[in-house]
Amino acid sequence: MANPYEGINFWVYLPSKTLAFIFLFAFLVTAAIHYWQCRHYKFFRVTWSFVVGGILYVIGFALRLNGAYGNYDELVPFIISVALIYVSPPLLALGNYDILGRIFYYAPYLSPMEPGRVLSTFVLLSLAIESVNGLAASFIANPDSNPILGSAFTWTALVLQILAIVVFLGLAGFFHWKCVKAGISGARGIKIPLITLYVSSGLILIRTIYRGVEHSVTTVAEIEWPFYVFEVALMLLNMVIWNIWHPGLYLPADTRTYLSKDTFTEVKGPERKDTRSRTAKILDPFHIMELCRRREKPRDEAYLEIDESGNEVRHTTPV
Repeated sequence: MANPYEGINFWVYLPSKTLAFIFLFAFLVTAAIHYWQCRHYKFFRVTWSFVVGGILYVIGFALRLNGAYGNYDELVPFIISVALIYVSPPLLALGNYDILGRIFYYAPYLSPMEPGRVLSTFVLLSLAIESVNGLAASFIANPDSNPILGSAFTWTALVLQILAIVVFLGLAGFFHWKCVKAGISGARGIKIPLITLYVSSGLILIRTIYRGVEHSVTTVAEIEWPFYVFEVALMLLNMVIWNIWHPGLYLPADTRTYLSKDTFTEVKGPERKDTRSRTAKILDPFHIMELCRRREKPRDEAYLEIDESGNEVRHTTPV
């Protein structure tokens, strides 16, 4: 496609001033609200990535606005803007991992894996995928390399990203199914955060597919509106829905506080402990070996007791 502008235009097209300003302001507002919510609900450890992701979007669109005002031949602002906007969605996905872990803490007796391992497991998986992405980018950027191989790495990374999201949703869905069987799926701290999590993950999935199409179809990358429709608007919506249905509204800040099986009493007990070795925790976060051996997941005996009817209950005090 011929460049319609004089000189060098790294953006290919002239970025829209109006859209860049609107989304800069929108991300600034939602990031500020997330910051207030983190402090108000004491949820920084869970939703900090929404604040950071929003700030990166603000900086990215400020530099994009700079290009929209005729500075489309400035390479450094272009690179920084593209990079910041590209790395922000993984931070939003990171927030989802943290939130699912916190939901698991709220009903630890139904958690399919140790709640504290959710974040680390999916972060390691994401890092592996990004390494494939980086390898693909190096092949594409190097004119002497094999473009077919670069394209293959790009599609491999895309498929792996989609699989990671599917696995994540499957894990959340399996936990949800166990909650339904246990009769606690209607609890506020489970139902609303899980539904919001499904919607958020769906938005990130659509964005991931768009990025794959953008890499594969040159004409898509040369038009601005798909970028705003399938990337920016979806990620802004993702941040807004977590503003509206913030997990701090429904989940306790303390991981030791969880829902009792009566579905309405929150109780506080000792921290849930995984007594396995560090190697076993890393290699088997889902306790697959324990299931293969037909043994129960390791549990802290002080964490449980038996009531008069013989049913297993938590050794805790009401909150």
